[in-house]
Amino acid sequence: VREAAKACLDILVGVTRCSTTALLLPSRDRLLVPIFGKPLRALPHNMQIGNIDAITYCLGLDPPFLEINEELLRLLSEALALADAEDQALVNHPTQVHSNTASLTHLRHVCIRMLTAAMVRPEFSDAKNTPTRARIISVFFKSLYHKSVEVVDAANDGLKQVLLQQQKLPRDLLHTGLRPILINLSDYKRLTVASLDGLARLLQLLTNYFKVEVGRKLLDHMQQWANPQLLQAAAERSIEDMHEIKILVAILEVFHLLPPSASVLLDDLVSSVVNLEVHLCRRESSPFRKPLFKFLNRYPTESVVYFAERIESAHYARIFCHAIGSSECGPLRGALVTQTPLLVSLLSDFCTSVNDASAMSVDQADTVDTPSAAPQSELAGNETLYKRLYVAMSVAAVVHGCLAHTPRWLDEHSSLLNALLDAWAAAIRVGSQPNRSSYLARPLLIEHVIRSLLLATQAVANPPAMLFKLLEVTGRSSGAVDTSFVFRYVWDDLIVRWPISKRREVLAAFLPRLTEGSASDESNAIVLQHLINPMVATVFTLPGIAIAPGIDAVSESDVANSSEQRGAELLRAPVL
Repeated sequence: VREAAKACLDILVGVTRCSTTALLLPSRDRLLVPIFGKPLRALPHNMQIGNIDAITYCLGLDPPFLEINEELLRLLSEALALADAEDQALVNHPTQVHSNTASLTHLRHVCIRMLTAAMVRPEFSDAKNTPTRARIISVFFKSLYHKSVEVVDAANDGLKQVLLQQQKLPRDLLHTGLRPILINLSDYKRLTVASLDGLARLLQLLTNYFKVEVGRKLLDHMQQWANPQLLQAAAERSIEDMHEIKILVAILEVFHLLPPSASVLLDDLVSSVVNLEVHLCRRESSPFRKPLFKFLNRYPTESVVYFAERIESAHYARIFCHAIGSSECGPLRGALVTQTPLLVSLLSDFCTSVNDASAMSVDQADTVDTPSAAPQSELAGNETLYKRLYVAMSVAAVVHGCLAHTPRWLDEHSSLLNALLDAWAAAIRVGSQPNRSSYLARPLLIEHVIRSLLLATQAVANPPAMLFKLLEVTGRSSGAVDTSFVFRYVWDDLIVRWPISKRREVLAAFLPRLTEGSASDESNAIVLQHLINPMVATVFTLPGIAIAPGIDAVSESDVANSSEQRGAELLRAPVL
């Protein structure tokens, strides 16, 4: 009803073209006398809420409708007492608390909103109101730890308004407001989700008042909560609703709000998350990753370098790939693009290892003096080789995940494109090792390169050179991985749909490859088989082929004549 009344007043303001204050002034006494005439505590909860909501609305009117006088100050003091009181003090009998929880929460919420509306009034900043303002700020701090999100949000908004008016809070008032959370931080057993949420909100408002040591203390508490036996037992069931897991997630939600110097906690924080996931037997996802990603976004460049240095570790690599592919990690992907040379270097290390291993194999084949030394040196070389193969696979996975959101990356950084192609060529030369823990690294590397090339090709409207390279890589990889999705894309989205003008462009780009020797016979055969031959054949077999974009295809009754026309159009100069 109150919201409907406010909406009606807004309509009257629009019709009469005067302010709400001007509309209400003639009825001011009739509106305010019933509210100021009786103490709030003498009224039932619903009338208290109604009266406080009405005063809040009046305080927000411009020009001002209410004066900061004794009556209003008395009402503010009553609302302040209501907001500061415990639930048991607001009912006639303690047994009524449970049945009145909703109304008590709403009452506390409207009280805080009215106190906020009063605090933003310039005339309320007089020196005589300083004690009242201090009490109100204390109530705001206290309400940040309330179990109701509605009350916490209202208190948070109130503190925001206070900080907009005065950039620095009095030291004693700040110490009093922060004391509850500091007491909770002293003992890990006292931490609750509500108190940690309150700490997070305080950090958003008062970041400069906190030090990085808060993060170190929280890391210590994480170690206390992360009991290995408990985590291993929890791995067998759903963990999202466990109290301990909720506490750990709430702790992690605080770190991205710490002061800028908190980047020094990156290693400890990521290591803690890895340790939690290992004990919970989580590999691909966990409740801890979303808050961790917020921290990584806060320090994107440092995070990219950190994970690149540890990418040979499987769990670190999985977390990095998940973060890069996550929709909320835009800043992290932006930093990854700026660190392209670092990825190129990691891929080049793998290619160098393959070349060195090949050279070593040739040398050992030519050596007959020490035959017993050959197997041992070859094994040592392969050990390094397969470690770098796994690193290259992880880098290719990261690039693939990033291209899903920034598909023009390879087009703008040719060095990365060339490094991916070199890594693919090196992987083709590496034999599969089914007995090794990294036996999937080779096919996964090849698949990630193919999918990356497909995304990059689609992003730049399938230029012939990029398309030829995609088909070459795909055709030569068909024995190692499933590549049918590429050929299906080429047929369904390109060959069947291309107009004659696009086919002519592709054919004109392909023909010089046959005479210039810029591509191998194997590569040309693959492109002919999967693109050129079907592309030319469909010109004469599919009636729905347009001459050029924007020109309608011919009807089926004219197929015979149109096929000759399309064939002539395809093969006209400069193709001939």
